[in-house]
Amino acid sequence: MGIDDGNEGGANGGGEETASFSGSVLAFDDDYFDKGAAFTGMAKVSATGESGARVTGTYDGTTFELTQVLKNSGNWFFVEPAAGSGMLPTLMPLDTRTAKADMLTVGVANGADVDSIFSFLNTERSVERAQVVLTVVDGSLRSVPGVTGTLASEVTAYRAAGGWIGDELTDNSGMIFFGNVQAGSALSSVSISLSGPVTTRVDVKVVAGAVTVVSAIVNP
Repeated sequence: MGIDDGNEGGANGGGEETASFSGSVLAFDDDYFDKGAAFTGMAKVSATGESGARVTGTYDGTTFELTQVLKNSGNWFFVEPAAGSGMLPTLMPLDTRTAKADMLTVGVANGADVDSIFSFLNTERSVERAQVVLTVVDGSLRSVPGVTGTLASEVTAYRAAGGWIGDELTDNSGMIFFGNVQAGSALSSVSISLSGPVTTRVDVKVVAGAVTVVSAIVNP
């Protein structure tokens, strides 16, 4: 679920090799957005296919199947849960070059967990804007503390133990939250600047009303 620093995960790196995939949807159960239980509701799941086109399948509460999915280092999967599930549309990149055809797992964020972050910041989530949850990790997937993130957003918060604060540095979780980011109804890219023990830019996908969950792999 990570992308390399400076790389736009949705871009075609040159080849047009595709594959078919099946998988499941994980309902994240807290505001770390990294674990949970199987999502048992209905959803639409899409990914990037040939020439940047989106390919779509239906998740029936157990599995989904997608054909002609582009194989690249960070293919942006989009889960759109059925209305009334309490979950929010969620974007996250997966490495489809090495993923097994029947082993994909994509996540979907709980609206209550996202709203709890806003409660720490004394503001509210806009359904017309995007939310971004970024975890900064090194090449061994270890969280990187001391990083500052910059993105045009209504609020920026950093994980601090059991909550979120408007501080300027990541703690040992490496997590940054950008709230109410300007976004349209189609997938688009925004660039996050990171500074501190690493200086780089990370391009991520956003769409209005959705949560982007991504780990940025950097080289401190």
